Amino acid sequence: MKKITNITINIVFFLHVVLAFLLLFEGYVEVPFWLQPLGRMHPLVLHFPVAFIALLVLMQLFKKAIDGTSFNTINWFVLLLTSFTTVIATIMGLVLSLEGYESELMTWHKWMGVAISFVVFTLILIYKYQKVYKVLLFACLIGVTFAGHYGAGLTHGTHFITEPLVAMNKPKVSENTPIYTGFVQPILDAKCVSCHNPQKKKGELDLSTLAGVKKGGENGSVWLAHQPDESLFLKRVFLPIEDKEHMPPEGKPQLTDSEIKLIQTWIKHGINDTVSLVGLQKTDTLHQIVNNKWLKEVGDKIVQYDFDYADTDVVEALNNPYTTVIQKSHKSPAIDVAIFGKKSFKPEYISDLSKIKEQLVSLNLSNLPVQDSHLNNLSSFENLEVLILNSTQITNDVVKQLLSCKKLKSLSLSDTKVDVKISDDLKKLESLEELYLWNTNMTEEDISSLRAALNDVNIVEGYINDTKEETILAPPVLVDDKNIINSVEKITLKHKMAGVEMYYTLDGSKPDKNSLLYKAPFELNLNGKKSKTIKAKAFKSGWEQSKEAKFVFYDKGLKPVAFEVEYPNIHADYIAHANQILVDEVKPENKVKYSKFWAVFKDKPLIAIADFGNNNVVLSEINLNISVRGKKIKKSPIQFIEVLGSDNKTDWTSLEKKIFLRLNKEKLKSLELAIPKSKSYRYYKVFVKHNPKIELFVGQILFY
Repeated sequence: MKKITNITINIVFFLHVVLAFLLLFEGYVEVPFWLQPLGRMHPLVLHFPVAFIALLVLMQLFKKAIDGTSFNTINWFVLLLTSFTTVIATIMGLVLSLEGYESELMTWHKWMGVAISFVVFTLILIYKYQKVYKVLLFACLIGVTFAGHYGAGLTHGTHFITEPLVAMNKPKVSENTPIYTGFVQPILDAKCVSCHNPQKKKGELDLSTLAGVKKGGENGSVWLAHQPDESLFLKRVFLPIEDKEHMPPEGKPQLTDSEIKLIQTWIKHGINDTVSLVGLQKTDTLHQIVNNKWLKEVGDKIVQYDFDYADTDVVEALNNPYTTVIQKSHKSPAIDVAIFGKKSFKPEYISDLSKIKEQLVSLNLSNLPVQDSHLNNLSSFENLEVLILNSTQITNDVVKQLLSCKKLKSLSLSDTKVDVKISDDLKKLESLEELYLWNTNMTEEDISSLRAALNDVNIVEGYINDTKEETILAPPVLVDDKNIINSVEKITLKHKMAGVEMYYTLDGSKPDKNSLLYKAPFELNLNGKKSKTIKAKAFKSGWEQSKEAKFVFYDKGLKPVAFEVEYPNIHADYIAHANQILVDEVKPENKVKYSKFWAVFKDKPLIAIADFGNNNVVLSEINLNISVRGKKIKKSPIQFIEVLGSDNKTDWTSLEKKIFLRLNKEKLKSLELAIPKSKSYRYYKVFVKHNPKIELFVGQILFY
């Protein structure tokens, strides 16, 4: 027994030497992939020393109940086992931390764990001195409690224990709650924040707040406003689950299809953290997704309807550019309808809804020239729950037509001619829960008396008419993103709505109905210029004309047969490789952001080599589409641009070099470098050295 004890003590001593070595050279140690599984077993093993330390304390408390010889034998054995498992768990934890877990919480957890391991080993050495032994043992119990608390904070978040209590006091999610706060952040909290929080910033990324999300991590921004497909967050989510870059990692709770759809649509909306359900049009995709999610997951039960589904052909026929007829979900036969287009309104749009009178539960007629006579069929909509008549021409009589709508819950009459005389009829709407009455013929006294009469109805006086933009056409767009063309090339415009006329100009003037009418793809001749601008607008009867669309096209110049970049785009794995971006014939006009149109260089310069094949060329100019992002710096963000020529890619001749002592980054959109006349070369190297404190964005390199 003594021999086994000595061997165990020597092993534990050796393990503590290993632990001390790892701590001393922590900054120089890189954990090989084959050793990482050992570190990841830390959460499994750590429970043993915790239990053994608690057992040692209990044995001290009940020492008198056990005879002395048995107590010493058992206590000594448990102590050796405790020291062995403690140092093993500590080494595993240290190996796990070397994978990149750095935070204040991690620091506390690590050093408390190390301290406990050495103190437990000290208990072996001072076992004979029972008074000191007991003090250190109870100190270990207190220490392991705090270390465990910090460890739980790393794994589950610092508020994991108190989260149920906090949740009780959280404000109830409603239609006025920002969509980010009510729906998006809870998804991140459940699926992402355990690894990406202020205490455990894996990849330097904190997803616990919107500020942290916008700041991004070591790979840059995770969300790109209006560009869900280009957002790194979703790129990681859509990777195969076995891919090491897939998020959340395999074995962790994954995002559901509905959660992904919600985040996709919210990003497309512009990652707005203030927009709420009530601030969206009911026809908005984000409104529909959140409304369904709200009903399903925030507490309200999905309403079960006992009527049949409408005929799909009928629903399809009712949909037109001015009417949207949408089924609430594939599991519900209920239908929402919105009619818009003030100048194009026809009474038939309402009368035709009799074909779905049984399924119609929500009707939005706001900002239309609707009169009482147009609503004669309202009484047939027996299942109508929501009716919005804001900014219409209706009067008190319309409420009489609603008396057959026994299920009406929400009625909006803001900005209409109704007055307090509707009170008696409103009392008969037994299911009414909310009433909107901003800007009507009612005084404050009238509203007060109405509130007294309709005690159970929530009367809302605030209303903002934001439906006018519904009649504004979207501007024309290009069929192809490419805006770098040959000297003569066909241009194709399109519009998402049928029946739209598009007018355009080629001379820089503003387009109107006297301009060129777009009928088919047309040839654009640059006439020897480096660029030319097309301006276009969309027009349609009953709609406001679109805003002006502006498309600038650039001369393609000389196209290399091969193109390579020495240092890759820092986001090459998720967006595109620089050797593709810089010659993809798309010159981005938008603000710099991580996307498929910009190659980004940070610590390394841009060094690109263009190969023009067997036909050597003489260059006269190089044009770079670049911009920068980062801290303000006193000196120029670009240090120099140099062009070199070669016939063999080995011996290079400097053709021109431009050094920038001062350069306003606002003027970086297009930099031209003229090359003095020289002999022809097959290879041309472009060298752009930038200040390492900023990120260099390059959209295109053109050769002339």
